[in-house]
Amino acid sequence: MKKLKIFALALILLAGAAQMSEAALSHEQARRVWNRVAVPTGLTELPFSIQNEEVPNAWVTNGESVTVTTGLLNLLDTEAELYAVFAHEAGHVKLNHHQSGANRAAGLSLASAILGNILGDGLAGVAVNIGANLVNSGWSREQEIAADDYSVELAYSQGEDPVGMYSAIKKLSSVSKTQPSGFNSHPPDDRRMLHIRNKILALDPNAQFPD
Repeated sequence: MKKLKIFALALILLAGAAQMSEAALSHEQARRVWNRVAVPTGLTELPFSIQNEEVPNAWVTNGESVTVTTGLLNLLDTEAELYAVFAHEAGHVKLNHHQSGANRAAGLSLASAILGNILGDGLAGVAVNIGANLVNSGWSREQEIAADDYSVELAYSQGEDPVGMYSAIKKLSSVSKTQPSGFNSHPPDDRRMLHIRNKILALDPNAQFPD
């Protein structure tokens, strides 16, 4: 009887592990989903990598490469959600947001030189460092909204589920407690979620959203 109980417990644990494994998106799925985004956007030449990191995130580096963490693959449940994240990152590239960031950085360098002549290097450095931290913390809110819109529109035009964008950000908002960066640049607020929902409904009035 004792052996039967141990065997039954082992089966339960194995079943639980299998369910956890099924819930996580695999590396193979990630590469396949990225390809579904890269082909229609003309970004097939961008290097794609998966980083072993618990924090759920994804980002583009200088518009030249795409990275997703294993934490995000474990957080999301569907390919539609992952497609939305990748399409969002593709949006940053296609909308040339990385260049805007470079322009802001160049502006800060110029500001540093000007303020150095007026205030002295010490005070100028403090002021510019504050601005630099804001620039480097991620995309602007306007850029994030534009990338959200790009993701929804791309998904809809390619026959993917545009609700994936809403669902992915909803899940990220429930666990995100980290320093803003990449896809996690601006933790979702009610206005952003409402904007995404309305964008989806404008394209598909019959869209169904998660509770």
